Amino acid sequence: MRKLVGIAAVTAVLALTACTGSSPGGSAAPTELDIAAIAPPESFSPGNFGTGPTAQFLQPVYDSLFRNTNEGEPAENIVTKWSYDDARTKLSLTIREGVKFTDGTPLDAAAVKANLDSARKGTGEAGGQLRFIQEVAVTDATNLMVTLSAPDPSLVPNLGGTAGVLASPKALGTPELDTTPVGSGPYILDAAKSQTGIKYTYTRNADYWNAKDFPFDTVEVTVFNDNNAILNALRAGEADFAVVTDKDANSLKSAGLNIQTSPAYTTSGLYLFDRKGSLVPALAEPKVRQAINMAMDRDAIQAQVYGGKGKATSQVFSSSSDAYIPELDQKYPFDVAAAKKLLADAGYANGFTLPMPDVSPIYPDQQAAVTEALTAIGVTPQYQPVNGQTFISDLLAGKYPAAIFQLTSPRPWDFAQIALTPESLWNPFRVSDPTVVELINKAQGETSDAQNETFRQLNTYLVEQAWFAPYIQSENVFASSAEITVTPQRYSTLPPLWGLTPSKK
Repeated sequence: MRKLVGIAAVTAVLALTACTGSSPGGSAAPTELDIAAIAPPESFSPGNFGTGPTAQFLQPVYDSLFRNTNEGEPAENIVTKWSYDDARTKLSLTIREGVKFTDGTPLDAAAVKANLDSARKGTGEAGGQLRFIQEVAVTDATNLMVTLSAPDPSLVPNLGGTAGVLASPKALGTPELDTTPVGSGPYILDAAKSQTGIKYTYTRNADYWNAKDFPFDTVEVTVFNDNNAILNALRAGEADFAVVTDKDANSLKSAGLNIQTSPAYTTSGLYLFDRKGSLVPALAEPKVRQAINMAMDRDAIQAQVYGGKGKATSQVFSSSSDAYIPELDQKYPFDVAAAKKLLADAGYANGFTLPMPDVSPIYPDQQAAVTEALTAIGVTPQYQPVNGQTFISDLLAGKYPAAIFQLTSPRPWDFAQIALTPESLWNPFRVSDPTVVELINKAQGETSDAQNETFRQLNTYLVEQAWFAPYIQSENVFASSAEITVTPQRYSTLPPLWGLTPSKK
């Protein structure tokens, strides 16, 4: 969000065959890590995947240019040294020597250039994070220069995420790379034990340069068809780790699972994508979008759907960011009568029909709450069956005018790039608002307090125009077996692979 990013139901129904590879009696550290996921990766081709939960499929097989610390700050990995010029449009990188991809190709400066040139043409969120790269020039085998068309405050930390993963240049551009990764990471995808879209089994890369950070011999990521299947796998000991809901946390804890929470930096709500009214003309009216916001009983949603945790809000920018304004959360108090008047003033006194994807298999409580809010003011949700394999691409193609969804919002700049500009991936109807564009462009040339003030102005405008109907910034809730220890990473939807370690050494 898509973080994932927002994730929907997947259709695969599968048998659970994974098991934790601990020794009899549990006297030794486990050798196998089993992760439960809710959706498969969009692709293994750099630039064509997301920036959220997809990482759990990528990190076993790919190195990234940087490795972000637990605090979310970039640190060395394949890049060992880096620096910007004064204008922050030229980024010098020095590459670690001696690393090779599993097909024997050297991971050198030329390989990095090939990856960045390929990934920035990609269609996924990761590719979108490279949009300001104008040119990549190789200086010598271990040094290169990245030239930007304009400063990008988040480029380096994003290169510590999925935007910075590196595939063998020999595989780049081939159709096989979509399903068969060739990287330089700590593991290799075992095709014989994997099934695309359902189960991904990774075994050790014997030549990996940093094996000490990855203690498991085998990593298996299994895609489940719904939330109940994940809960059953955790209780049965067939999965070591999964993201769960607040609602399920207590029962899992009673079953012996460890429960951890961490800030999600994710905003959940009803995303009103069709602000131009292309599919639903009513959504082009600010008063209609404001009415939908006013129909949301955010406190009740927080209490009943999220167990009282998280932060009820009408803002998409993270409450931990400098763009957040507490007073804006009072902009749309829950008031059905006032919401109906806004609809009537906009010419929709009799309401309208709003097509949306049916996400009840994954988010039943959210969908029930949104349905109650919309129907209370005369808006009829028309839920449509979801194909889990194409859900994200359907959203990006503008199939749905609105959706119950969530996007990661770690920093205002990141959210602006992913969702607010006319070119943003998660602006599927390519809405272009001169005020929004002007404020984003202004912030790009600013730093510190001046930039924070511009983002606050942008946030105020978005709330006043009701671009979205958010209801909560929730916490991540992780369930894990007693066999493993989980270390979250700030700004990340999931803990990184190296943050999952055996409890017993």
